[in-house]
Amino acid sequence: MKTSIPFLFTYFFCISLNIIAQNLVPNPSFEIANRMPARKMNSINRAKDWIAPKAYSDYYYKGTGKGRSCGTPKNIFGRQKPHTGDAYAGICIRKKYVEYIETKLIVPLTKDKEYLIEFYISKAERTLGSVKEFGVLFTNKTIWGITTRGIEGKPQVNFINPKGYKDKKNWTKLSAVYKAEGDETVIIIGHFNYKPSEGKCIVFNHYYIDDVSLIPINEKTDSVATIEVADTTSKIYYPKIGETVTLKNIFFMTNKSELLTESFIELDKLFQFLNETINTTILISGHTDNTGNEDQNKTLSKARAQSVADYLVLKGINKSRINYIGYGSSNPIATNDTNEGKQQNRRVEFIINKN
Repeated sequence: MKTSIPFLFTYFFCISLNIIAQNLVPNPSFEIANRMPARKMNSINRAKDWIAPKAYSDYYYKGTGKGRSCGTPKNIFGRQKPHTGDAYAGICIRKKYVEYIETKLIVPLTKDKEYLIEFYISKAERTLGSVKEFGVLFTNKTIWGITTRGIEGKPQVNFINPKGYKDKKNWTKLSAVYKAEGDETVIIIGHFNYKPSEGKCIVFNHYYIDDVSLIPINEKTDSVATIEVADTTSKIYYPKIGETVTLKNIFFMTNKSELLTESFIELDKLFQFLNETINTTILISGHTDNTGNEDQNKTLSKARAQSVADYLVLKGINKSRINYIGYGSSNPIATNDTNEGKQQNRRVEFIINKN
């Protein structure tokens, strides 16, 4: 990937325009209101296109609202500023009482096509506990009339933070790639009770939600992502010296070396570590599966490792601390006889050494 700043500005600008044009979620930032939220009348159905699977549940906050309890940034649960604009949604989660937000997608999803799902959450100030999982369920029909115990099915996309989503000051970005089953028309966001014996919410939790997007990925990508995604915003790497670490959630177009923007969350964690440990160096290695010509595989794997290196240099890491190499398919970590094994073999690794 080229590292010139003008090229990257142009690239990011085009990507941003593409994302805005392609978002399949209507009213993604909750800015358009059917009716302004009011005291005791601020259900999410007051936001255009959004509903709640359970009657009289979920919250909608916008601007000054009609009363101090339902505005932004000040409302009944806290003083969080919207991630963008002047509105956001809210859901309550506690034992035997779980809420969700739901909307119909602009167009149905296409079978086997990949989509980037992203949204932001923030724990409300006036709540006690936290949840460890947030999920996204895609269905082909609207879900309505659920009990207070919530939806018991397992969502296709699940975000996991073993320590719980506890940040009250900042917005936490949740992002993953979803491969469509086909004809999904509805998206539901919340906490799912698919493990009855685990993760019970004993105390009261309230979370704000903002800027929901579902973006079609226009070309097939190579990645090492799974759809059960650990929290990527609160932790950085602390690798041992000499340890080989595989970068997760790194995405490239098939047979290309340019990083996709959804890779930057992971790479920013690596940058943070390198920025805090200036007495270290890093060796980045690229790997492919055994598809195609091996000389081309080595060239591609090296180019992908270089793309990661270039990103770190652009962020401010001295290039003298960074080396990269491409191994092609010579160092597999799984079988190349299955698609799952090939996906594991397509990877970028790094090793930290003392300077």
